[in-house]
Amino acid sequence: MIKNDLKEVLCKKIEIMNKIRTLLEKELDAVVSKDFKRLEEILPQLEEMSMRMSSINEKLESTLKTYGEGVKLIDLLEIYRDDEEMIITLKEFFESLNKITFELQKLKQAIDFHLRYIDFVFSFQRNEITYRKDGSFDKEGPSVFYGRS
Repeated sequence: MIKNDLKEVLCKKIEIMNKIRTLLEKELDAVVSKDFKRLEEILPQLEEMSMRMSSINEKLESTLKTYGEGVKLIDLLEIYRDDEEMIITLKEFFESLNKITFELQKLKQAIDFHLRYIDFVFSFQRNEITYRKDGSFDKEGPSVFYGRS
């Protein structure tokens, strides 16, 4: 019975992680294409999946406590080493976790790139260094033009 409860919780967690991964892929695509409208549609869905994941995590923690204090998911590989069905479920769980981690890293890299690009573009606007009409460097900063009508 404990095994069935654990397998059920893990299967639900895998399902939610796969949905989160799909949403993260869409979010990455929206960030790269600068589609902020689509990004605004994806974020609430991610938040909802995050809430579901929190609920499943609580169930998983209580299920793991039935195996003893301090038992972690990785310990289950040893506990069920002779149970092929449970090993496959645990393998799917760890693969899903790995895929989400990979998607999060790609998303972080894309966001960091855009932030560095924004800083780069704005650094030109903050820069007071200018050049004269003849192309020589103007150390005093931008020239002032006193136009008269």
